[in-house]
Amino acid sequence: MKSKWPLFTGIILLTTGIVLRKATDLATPGLALIIVGALFKVFYIIDKTRRGEYKPGYEILFLIIGLSMFLTGIYLRANGAPFNPVFLIAPGIALKVLFVVMFIVKSRKTRLGQEAEV
Repeated sequence: MKSKWPLFTGIILLTTGIVLRKATDLATPGLALIIVGALFKVFYIIDKTRRGEYKPGYEILFLIIGLSMFLTGIYLRANGAPFNPVFLIAPGIALKVLFVVMFIVKSRKTRLGQEAEV
């Protein structure tokens, strides 16, 4: 659990920021919490990579493409899109979820492989 605190902190901050933006008029503090939460999650992935518990592969493309689609959809929704931005947002979220699943699977395989060597 010690090594997972940045991940859980990031998830809590991200969720709090989303709720704050949607439930109140505090858009800027909500956005700040979302950004800080995302940075905690990025730190967690980089830390796992440095310790050799995760070896990045093609799943990083799912994350990059998913984030790009999601953020583009959000931007277009706010600025009047010529089409329904959900067609970008939904697949973007799906690609981000796919990255998370692949990240967990690879991390567990690496951890189990290291435990077998000991």
